Amino acid sequence: MPEIKKIEISCGQIKLEGIFEFPEILSEPPQVALALHPHPLYGGNMFNNVTSKLASGLVKVGIATLRFNFRGVGGSGGEHGEGIAEIDDVMAALSFIDRYKGVDSSNIILAGYSFGCWVGMKAASTEKRPLRLICVSPPVDIYDFSFLSYEARPKLLIAGDRDFVCSKKKFLDLAENIPAPKRIVVLPGADHFHSGGEQKVVDSVVEFLGLLPKPIV
Repeated sequence: MPEIKKIEISCGQIKLEGIFEFPEILSEPPQVALALHPHPLYGGNMFNNVTSKLASGLVKVGIATLRFNFRGVGGSGGEHGEGIAEIDDVMAALSFIDRYKGVDSSNIILAGYSFGCWVGMKAASTEKRPLRLICVSPPVDIYDFSFLSYEARPKLLIAGDRDFVCSKKKFLDLAENIPAPKRIVVLPGADHFHSGGEQKVVDSVVEFLGLLPKPIV
């Protein structure tokens, strides 16, 4: 069975609750993925169906995964910060990974879903520790993602073609305007919540990470 540890992340004057999951068999320190959950004001937390499925799916292929509750969610301290203060939460989680023994902190993957995608990518725009970036259902109809047009790291963008806050046209416009290396995945019939289709998201991520053979375009 994979090892699951409850952890606490210090972020300024507050503490954030989180879960660190580790692969069952470790021959060497594993690379790490940081998985960020959707909007707290609409019920988003680290147990969200997409976030938790992504975490468990990555652990199955040998990647340790950290997920946590943003400030003001669950047992995390503080109050919702409109996506601005949450950038500090992401930075604190990255620093936690840096200090954690037994993982390869030089090989961090940053994966965000919906609100977590926007916050995570904003953090990454000024933070170079993540080496690969994963955007699941970026809410392009609500938030500005134009800063990704300067992003040179390998990127995966995933969205359903029935997403009500990530319209297909705006999603493809964004995809066209960001530089390679990148992979763009449109999931037919999927909406913003991916209910029942979470494994398709995981499969796309695993393939992008090179654990299934297919080159990045």
